[in-house]
Amino acid sequence: MTMRLSTQHMRAHASVLAIVGVAMAALPIGAAAQEAVTAEPSATQQSAQAADATPANLPVTDIVVTGTRLGSNFNAPTPVTSIGAERLDALGITNVGEALNQLPSFRASSGPAAQANLGGNIGARLLDLRGLDPQRTLVLVDGKRFVPSTVQGSVDTNLIPSSLLRTVDVVTGGASAAYGSDAVAGVVNFVLDRKKEGLDGEFAAGMSQRGDDGNLFASLSGGMSLGDRVHVIGAVEYEKLEGLGTCTSRSWCDSQTLILGNTPGAGGLPANLIIGGVNTSTMTPGGLINRSYNAAGQAIGTTATDPLRGTKFLADGTPGQFQYGTLVGPLFMLGGEGQGRNGFISALRLKVPLERVSTYGALTAELTDDVTLTADVSYGRVKGTVDGAIFRDFNGTLLGRIKRDNPFIPAAVASAMDANGVASFILGKAAFDLGPGRATSTTETYRGVLGVEGKLSDKWTVNGFYQYGRTNFTQRATNLVNQANLLKAVDAVQSGGQTICRVNADAIASNDDAACVPFNPFGEGQYSQASVGYITGNGLQHTVNEQHVAGIDLRGELFDLPAGPVTVAVGAEYRRDTVDGTADPISAANGFYSLNGSALSGGVTVKEVFGEIAVPVLRDSAVGYALDLNGAARRTHYSTTGSVTTWKAGLVYEPVEGVRLRGTRSRDIRAPNIFELFGPQTLRSIGLSDPLNGGLQTNPFVITGANPDLSVEKADSWTGGFVIAPRHGLLQRLRLSVDYYNIKVADAIGALGAQTLVNRCAQGATNFCSQITRDANNQILQVRDVILNSNALKTSGYDIEFQYRQPLGSWGELNAQLIANITKELTTVDALGAVDRAGQTGVRTGTIPGVPDYVLDGVLTWTVGKFQLTGHGRYIPSGIYWTNFVGPDQDGYAVTAPNSVDNNNVPSRFYLDMTARVNVDAGNGRTFQLFATVNNLLDRDPPAMPGPSGGTNQILFDPVGRAFKIGARFHFGS
Repeated sequence: MTMRLSTQHMRAHASVLAIVGVAMAALPIGAAAQEAVTAEPSATQQSAQAADATPANLPVTDIVVTGTRLGSNFNAPTPVTSIGAERLDALGITNVGEALNQLPSFRASSGPAAQANLGGNIGARLLDLRGLDPQRTLVLVDGKRFVPSTVQGSVDTNLIPSSLLRTVDVVTGGASAAYGSDAVAGVVNFVLDRKKEGLDGEFAAGMSQRGDDGNLFASLSGGMSLGDRVHVIGAVEYEKLEGLGTCTSRSWCDSQTLILGNTPGAGGLPANLIIGGVNTSTMTPGGLINRSYNAAGQAIGTTATDPLRGTKFLADGTPGQFQYGTLVGPLFMLGGEGQGRNGFISALRLKVPLERVSTYGALTAELTDDVTLTADVSYGRVKGTVDGAIFRDFNGTLLGRIKRDNPFIPAAVASAMDANGVASFILGKAAFDLGPGRATSTTETYRGVLGVEGKLSDKWTVNGFYQYGRTNFTQRATNLVNQANLLKAVDAVQSGGQTICRVNADAIASNDDAACVPFNPFGEGQYSQASVGYITGNGLQHTVNEQHVAGIDLRGELFDLPAGPVTVAVGAEYRRDTVDGTADPISAANGFYSLNGSALSGGVTVKEVFGEIAVPVLRDSAVGYALDLNGAARRTHYSTTGSVTTWKAGLVYEPVEGVRLRGTRSRDIRAPNIFELFGPQTLRSIGLSDPLNGGLQTNPFVITGANPDLSVEKADSWTGGFVIAPRHGLLQRLRLSVDYYNIKVADAIGALGAQTLVNRCAQGATNFCSQITRDANNQILQVRDVILNSNALKTSGYDIEFQYRQPLGSWGELNAQLIANITKELTTVDALGAVDRAGQTGVRTGTIPGVPDYVLDGVLTWTVGKFQLTGHGRYIPSGIYWTNFVGPDQDGYAVTAPNSVDNNNVPSRFYLDMTARVNVDAGNGRTFQLFATVNNLLDRDPPAMPGPSGGTNQILFDPVGRAFKIGARFHFGS
């Protein structure tokens, strides 16, 4: 049975009607307007008009139309959402990846604010269309693949300059037949302004109201003709982001709102409490004794009668009494001591620092009247820094049991041990004194494309290209806790008047370690620097991605029908992707507590043939203004998983001029990438709740990694919608589009998340239980969250876009745009059933994030003379925190149930940004623009709730608060 509130479905359906109703209600405004003004064209229309107006001395290249290979004279049936440079300028955005992740159809699942304490491509802005994960979104530049930035095959849009863009087109459905693998969710195509003229520049700087999140941006771009047949363009961009501080720098995070476990029904309270003021109950920065053991290794008494439990160690190492709060569990408690020193969240950076440089150059040359050469070169560099998890241990897994003969034990504690027959104890410690490990990653990408287009006749052209791309990824990590060395260094003894490691004092010569230096775990900073040098080390990972792509296609008109020519495109492509990586030996064995690097080597060869056809059926007929049919097919062979076929069928029907109906049906695929097939397994620890032990909170290790036996995942997609875009009359300033999409992915590749595995096992999906290792007391030690073909994915919903321009006479004009996405379903299906995460706006660590029921994004610009004022609003409705929890206002709630929670609701948020621009014409083709932006004008804090990046869901909500940016732009040239 699908786990989902019926009221959420009702909200989603009501949202469709409400948004369409608001858009349709605006129609009379246009009808009543007294002045007929040409409607503001869409970004793609602007591009086409610009092409028509191109000076005669510029080389002519085809307009790029995303979603088809048939050229610019074909109306593609696939829905396309386009944003242009104007949106970036109007909102004061300097990074196109940031602009795209604001669109309602994207889930901002990666980026500087969503890094948490994980390494890898730090701060990468990956595109996650439809919430189906970035590896299912294909990224193109001018219709060609961009070299992968990550071993998962995803592209970091930080590496693509924003200043050369004409538009960015987003396509859903039917893209695999046109472009190949990875386009399950759709395609994002960065279309360059290859006819750019003059010189443009921009400089901007800003910071938050609280004095952090400093940012700096500078760019220079331009284009020029060299004679009558050659045109060149180029750009260089630099951006530096300082990021935010730790969780304690924002009150909503410093509230320490976490999930506190409770015995279901005890005290009239549910099993889980999402509440502020949660501190750790079994670890402190100086150390906390949690359990005592006798010489036989048996626990002494109970937790209530243990003679040493609750003994803490102050910063100087002296013992004291720990102040417990209420609802004390194995990890957390309500109240008590420890505010601001919670080892799970206090040290998390809310937004990581980032520095990027991106450059691009392109040449278009008419070698003859019929042969055109294009050449593109680009280089990008992104550098980010992240702090790993604070070392923490509460049950002796990492520190081991502290034995009575350890000379670092304070005398008072040693006497208490002797008096009570204590031979050893477990010390819980969150090592704030050691500080987190820190990783700096650098991603450098090189790409070159050489293409030739030849006109065989006035109806046929042939295109060929070769592309080479290379990404060098290096991660250097410091201050990493070596788990094996820590265990040896903590286990110290007195021998010959000196404190030494036990391994060097026992009778076993084979375990001797001459480098071992004893480490004092009591207090903060009471250890020697030599011991820190022994228990910590540096990690290194270096990975090289290389991609070779070659392709050729032939397109043209087969014959004429009464409604127009039948056009076709046929072609073939070859692609070779390889990854070769190395890592330090400790990381390769998952020997560090966090930020382990990984070694990876493998390759995939892809050979493809494809074809596409468009058939015009009607033009200006009695039964319709226009009807076009479209079909495409592609046969692909992978060296790893064999052959597969993708296809698409679509139609566009205009019953009357200006009203267009469109629909597609397609089979799309994604082959497992190199990382999923050949990658290593990595290790980290996270906090989990164990439903088989009454929601007991624990801190096990989680292993993630590859699977060489993966197969291709297949998606069946269909879209259907309409566009209202009157070409004449009073309504020509209006454009409204509504499209429905439905995507079903079989044999979906991915990791479920450790918490999800634990929960599904407890609910009866026994095939997942083998991935969980428990000790003799049935407590979780380890979870294997490896990649599997274990799921099916389903998503469906609506995309809505409304544009309107209203002249105001002497008061200028208003331009309005509303973009909305309504998600009816985002479902993962496994052996136990379906879980629908549409409407889940919280995200729990170790689980799969969801998406809101709907998102509204609106832009309103007032232009009067040389002045422009833009307001940008974004609304995220209320949702639920986690689909596995059931709150008091949900069906099936029972206070005694292990999945009960006191509050499973996440409140809504509305964000308002404002940008003012002033244009100055200096004459002689020189123009300047000054602008100022205030983001989050209302200074709305995000909802305080547990999350992997701190105290909220930073995928959706803004962690910064009110922020300011000022800048200037210039253009020199015609």
